[in-house]
Amino acid sequence: MTSRVSVLMGVRNTPWLRGALESLQWQSFLDFETIVVDDGSDDITRLCLKQAGEASAVLGLRMRVIHKAHSEGLTRALIDAAGFADGEFLARLDADDTAWPERFARQVAFLDAHPDVGVLGTWGAMMDEAGRPLGFLRPPPAHEMIVEDLRSYNPLAHSSVMIRRTVYDAVGGYDRTFPMAQDYDLWLRLRRRTRFANLPDVLMARRVHPGMQSLTHAQERRRCEARARWRAWRRGDFRWWELPWTAKPMLALAWHAEREWPNG
Repeated sequence: MTSRVSVLMGVRNTPWLRGALESLQWQSFLDFETIVVDDGSDDITRLCLKQAGEASAVLGLRMRVIHKAHSEGLTRALIDAAGFADGEFLARLDADDTAWPERFARQVAFLDAHPDVGVLGTWGAMMDEAGRPLGFLRPPPAHEMIVEDLRSYNPLAHSSVMIRRTVYDAVGGYDRTFPMAQDYDLWLRLRRRTRFANLPDVLMARRVHPGMQSLTHAQERRRCEARARWRAWRRGDFRWWELPWTAKPMLALAWHAEREWPNG
């Protein structure tokens, strides 16, 4: 059997996993499979995944779980998940976020109607550890604005994205040498190969909490983002007049490094 959508999820000791998996069970679009790579969790994650698998089977949903010894983190988990996927579209959902019921239906309908778009995100809500609202993510919806913003930051919420499998495969998918910002590196490699869009509707919720990697490893994330931009320059993906936008974040990184390690 094949599915139109394959949901890729990497997990390790995430206390909000149950909510993420339950949000998939409430999707109005049913032609999808969920592939979860458990990166060596040592808490109740295995039990949660077992219960979610049983619930999915009752609902007639496909779910596959791959348990691994803890190794290379999220990027490797996503690469492995993509290797097992058979969907026409690859959808992302982080294990501490939730997808709203109409998300997949809306994204598949948009991609079917816009075959030139290869990467599609959405707007999102932000919530704290207890699920209390914190605000909204409203990245630019139009391709032209997205590719401009990619020069200096990531205007796509990774946990909201659906990408065509053919587009993903065309550039070799995620790069395992990026422990963080693996999505930003992928978008930069696709910047001149396909079109991007963000649905201007809130279709997912992102959980903001002290343990999230983008906060606990902020310096490493900035380094990975800078390396992704530098590689894009070397590939010739940026034009000379885009230098001010791409150089600014890298200069900021160097400035922060100098403040943290003034003696080298």
